[in-house]
Amino acid sequence: MRFLFLIFTFLLISEAALSETYRRLVNFEWETIDKAKSYDLEIFQSNKKDSKKFSFKVKEAAWNGRLSAGKYQMKLRAIDSRGVAGDWGAPIDFDVNLENVTMKFPTANANLNSKDEQTEEVNLQWASVGGADTYQVEVQSEDGKLNKIETTTKTNMTIKLPVATRFIWKVSAKNSAGMVSDAVSVSQFSILAAAIENPKIEKPESDFVRDLKWSRPSFADRFDYAISRYNKQTKKWDPFLKANDQKENSVSFDEKAPGGDYKVSVRAKSNLRQNSKVSSEVFKVHNGSRTPAAEYTAMVRKSIERVTGWYGIASYLITQINYTSIYQETQTALSYNAVGGTGRLGLGWFSPTSHWGFLSILDLSGFVYNGSNLTFASFEASSVWRKTVGERGELRSQTGIYYKEIPGTFGNAFTGTTSNELIATVGPHVGVEYWHSMSPKLGLQVNAHLYMSLLKVKTPNDQAIDPSMSTQFGFLGSWRLSDRFTGLAGYARREDKIKYKAGALTTPFASKSGSGANESTVQGDYLN
Repeated sequence: MRFLFLIFTFLLISEAALSETYRRLVNFEWETIDKAKSYDLEIFQSNKKDSKKFSFKVKEAAWNGRLSAGKYQMKLRAIDSRGVAGDWGAPIDFDVNLENVTMKFPTANANLNSKDEQTEEVNLQWASVGGADTYQVEVQSEDGKLNKIETTTKTNMTIKLPVATRFIWKVSAKNSAGMVSDAVSVSQFSILAAAIENPKIEKPESDFVRDLKWSRPSFADRFDYAISRYNKQTKKWDPFLKANDQKENSVSFDEKAPGGDYKVSVRAKSNLRQNSKVSSEVFKVHNGSRTPAAEYTAMVRKSIERVTGWYGIASYLITQINYTSIYQETQTALSYNAVGGTGRLGLGWFSPTSHWGFLSILDLSGFVYNGSNLTFASFEASSVWRKTVGERGELRSQTGIYYKEIPGTFGNAFTGTTSNELIATVGPHVGVEYWHSMSPKLGLQVNAHLYMSLLKVKTPNDQAIDPSMSTQFGFLGSWRLSDRFTGLAGYARREDKIKYKAGALTTPFASKSGSGANESTVQGDYLN
């Protein structure tokens, strides 16, 4: 009698159902024999001496049961309706192998992050297989440079592997009888090297931005970037332009893009390496034409561009002054020359969005006369308005108030002596400056200032101020040393004058009240 063996399958049972010896659920199916009412089935292990033979009687052309891993033989015979058995068929050999290994870590196609630039230790893990005594583990790099095969009794193995590499790893189980898993379990994973160095963004040299550039760190082969523009109404950064996986480390900036504050963010990337952190840079874009001609004009104007926001000034003026005074009470006039100087400190502010600002200046002056050190101060506070004139000029006007001191030196024609007292006044101040750019660093400035003394602060005879005008005229060459510092040098002609009403005459022959006005003037041509 011939039998056609059709199907032979293994079904797994849970570990809770395992006895001391691990067994798998095995299914057999064969071709139905004509007129057969039942079948006799014998199964025994062929690789063991004195193996116990298991006999079964089944009505269907199928059998299932639990068998431990090993090599087996099976024989079948049919039994008809009379209970008469046919001949035994030829023994059929079959194997009951171990289960396939279930891999646990790394998971399929996992990317493992490393903090090292060279190697990383990876702990490979898998589930235990019932009946297995050992496991064979094979790890191979995708480029074929590494191929390690190891056998272990554990369900994990630590192995040191090169970073920035993809790997294929395989595991199969085996028992002492030489039975192995039905199939070798295969999975893949990658080890990503330490993060790429952050790219360094080059801040545009001017607000005439035509392109943006950044460094290319080691190993970086592509970049993600995003450009956003600051929205003053919402006070948020609105997306403007972005791209991913760009190979170039630069991007052209649209010359028609509106001006304002922009921010560029860049991240470096590479295969099998962790992405860099995002680098960001905020930059300004000129609002208006950004043609080369417009940029040249703007660059030339740099020599006269003041910073917006707060700024400070410091200067020193030195000269040989000419001093004159007329004192009606003693009916004397006095004049002399002396070397003097003026130190100046100032603090100002310009609005970044309007033409207006302000400037306050404190002067401290002094000179030596007849063995006496005469010092006097002045202070002014003004609003400043500025306006562009042509392509290279800027006009600035100042309007404010001032406080001014000058020394009063009084001579006595009868005693031949002199005395000194301070005279102080306050009043309005107006000034005008024109600054012209000669090159991106060199500028030329001319200026004029008028100070009208109107109110008395202090006079030697306690008399009221007679209105008078003090003046300053000058020119300065300027040199822009940096974006935050400009040096100036030049000439200034200053004349500080105060008049006040005369009191009673004090000469021995006088019997009437004085008339006219007393006057003190300090005039000098200053190196500034």
